[in-house]
Amino acid sequence: MLQAKLWAAVIAAALSLSGAGARADSDPALIEAAKAEGTVTWASGLIVNQAVRPVAAAFEKKYGIHVEIATADNLLLRMTNEASAGKPTIDIFDNAGDTISAMRAADLIVPYASPETARYRPEHKDAENYWASCCVFFYTVAINTDMVKPEDEPKSYEDLLDPKWKDKMVWQNNENFAGPPSFIGARLISMGEEAGTAYLEKLAKQNITRVPGNARKALDQVILGQYPLAITALNHHVVISANQGAPIKWLKIGPVASTAETVGLVKGAAHPNAAKLLFDYLLSTEGQNVLREANYLPADPNVPAKVPELKPEQGGFTAVPILPSMNQEQLPKWLEIYKRLFVAG
Repeated sequence: MLQAKLWAAVIAAALSLSGAGARADSDPALIEAAKAEGTVTWASGLIVNQAVRPVAAAFEKKYGIHVEIATADNLLLRMTNEASAGKPTIDIFDNAGDTISAMRAADLIVPYASPETARYRPEHKDAENYWASCCVFFYTVAINTDMVKPEDEPKSYEDLLDPKWKDKMVWQNNENFAGPPSFIGARLISMGEEAGTAYLEKLAKQNITRVPGNARKALDQVILGQYPLAITALNHHVVISANQGAPIKWLKIGPVASTAETVGLVKGAAHPNAAKLLFDYLLSTEGQNVLREANYLPADPNVPAKVPELKPEQGGFTAVPILPSMNQEQLPKWLEIYKRLFVAG
């Protein structure tokens, strides 16, 4: 009951932010077709209780369409197997973006030109309408404020090469866009191949500790005082923890690596119209505000973060977008550099 009240509060706050009359510009015929289907299955990589259930509840309240929530674990394998059997169980999905290219290459998704994407930045929507982003993520340097004095805070990535940081930095060991490869890519893109490679070779000598798991795991090590600094912490995670009293702070050292949660529609879905309508809702001002109230960072450039400075425009920092297309084009190279310099070495 308490959890239901919390979701209701999130929805109410989001609706008040978006305006009582706000609605997605979905085709009325699409809405009617979606209502006729009556249900939609959504596989999400977002935290279920934090974001997925509030969005689902708001969508159900608005359209009367039931949302079945599915796990996004092993999504590519699941979708491949179900497509082979001719029995897709998922209608719409979202993930962190590093498998969307593989899904498209395997002919597992279909394009959809949502009217909501018109105001989105080019890096947050596919030119051929195969995906769009509902949330954005920024991987920043974070410090334990009990262990690092203000005068000792690094002001640039070059400062991380200072001998005082040797053996004192941590990052997650993910070998995808949610891990060190994005940091490596951002350095090569922003600094250029030659200068970026030279920088990474120097950084590797600092003996950065690799923590099994995701960015949250590495950040927790810093909060607990095991290390004074994390290289690739999600800035909204830092703010959430700081607001709970943790001695943690993120630094506006740019350009940071930026990834996004991409939304796509499954080919052969059982409820294609309801899936399109949910796609529209996730990208609508109303849906973006529900995500905002859940402490995610809206991809819509017109919807500020709950803490505005978490996004570059309001926060005064720069970011390098790590695009889904880079999964096949660049990730293998960045992963090779990571393993050669930071794992094997």
